[in-house]
Amino acid sequence: MTRAASPRPRRWVPWLLTGAAYAGFVISLYLTFVHYRGYVSPCYVVHGCEAVQTSRYAVIMGVPLALVGTVFFALMFYLGIGLLTSSRLLVLRVYKVLAFAGALAIIPLFLLQAIVLKAFCTYCVATEAIMLVLWVVSFLLTAPGRSGLGRSRPTL
Repeated sequence: MTRAASPRPRRWVPWLLTGAAYAGFVISLYLTFVHYRGYVSPCYVVHGCEAVQTSRYAVIMGVPLALVGTVFFALMFYLGIGLLTSSRLLVLRVYKVLAFAGALAIIPLFLLQAIVLKAFCTYCVATEAIMLVLWVVSFLLTAPGRSGLGRSRPTL
């Protein structure tokens, strides 16, 4: 009984997703603290952090978008830990759905900065890039037990 050579599993993918989610969490948490303290974080790469962070679009129904981002990235980090420690298909599916939802959410956020505010926040763009990375890299996740290889059957 011979087996076909299996491709090397992409063990780095859940690690990358978990690390990126943690980075997004830290940035969003920082922006949440900045919001509630009444500060404006300094911009280093682009100019416009103050315009973006103090705009009426920074808060939806009384909830700062930074807090929404903090909760989102915390959940993605938690699910990333689940990807590392579990082989449940449900964790994989929920992760992919939320990564897609995050990717959809960055479209209006980026367009608001570019078209309406004509200003960019370094931290906001960083979290948007991280959300995009989470979505794109999630395509490399494979379902447990579905590596594309059929099981070798014993020959009689």
